[in-house]
Amino acid sequence: MKFLLPLVVVLAVFAVFSGKGPGSLADVVKKDFAKVRSAARSVQGDIKTIRSRGRALQKQKGKISWKPAPTAPAKKPSRAASTKEAVPAAKQPTAPKPAAMNEARFWQLMSETRAAAGNDTGRQSDLLKQRLAKLPPQGIVEFDRIRHRLDKVAYTWNLWAAAYVIEDGCSDDCFRDFRGYLISLGRGPYEAALRNPDSLASVAQDAENGDWENADDVAPDAYSSATGLDYPLDTSDLSGEPRGKPFDENNLSALAGRFPRLFARFR
Repeated sequence: MKFLLPLVVVLAVFAVFSGKGPGSLADVVKKDFAKVRSAARSVQGDIKTIRSRGRALQKQKGKISWKPAPTAPAKKPSRAASTKEAVPAAKQPTAPKPAAMNEARFWQLMSETRAAAGNDTGRQSDLLKQRLAKLPPQGIVEFDRIRHRLDKVAYTWNLWAAAYVIEDGCSDDCFRDFRGYLISLGRGPYEAALRNPDSLASVAQDAENGDWENADDVAPDAYSSATGLDYPLDTSDLSGEPRGKPFDENNLSALAGRFPRLFARFR
């Protein structure tokens, strides 16, 4: 309403200079003042409308929350692609597995150690023990089972008679050592002696020179060295009667006829 007073003054001056009297001036002022007040009310109404619309816009703006546009996630490399790009690790060399123990492997060990020992029975037993100690425990046990089976096959009166001729007498312990010595000579001499003990004349030595006593079973010692455990098999000597027909130790002529080559070499 501050602008109304100057406007009334302007209108009064205009009325004076236009030649109208005070009465007519009052009428003019009233009329104009009424127009001005009407116009002011109209302006005030417009201002209220504008303010109302402004508050509405502010409320509406508060309800609107800005969110960033969603971005697509980065694609992961496919498993196939990563597999192609991956460099395979270098394979570590693995030690070859020892051959399974069987009769062929048994005789191979006997032949190799006999040759490496230079036909020295005691040295052969040492080498054989070292070789066995490198095998898995079950391989050592299987080796001994094969030896025990071969020992039983050689447990005959015929071979005991041959040992008796070579030594000019042979006790139970002597015959046990002789069978171990026979096995240590290898597959050829062993199998030939089973067929004909007189064949030993070309390969065998007597108990002292052949060191029969040291041709013992080394598997139990090898097993204990490799595992630190007690040996699981029975190591007792064979017992009972050998197979075949007993010989007469007092009948030298019969033994000479039975084993002429052995008799000629050792008697």
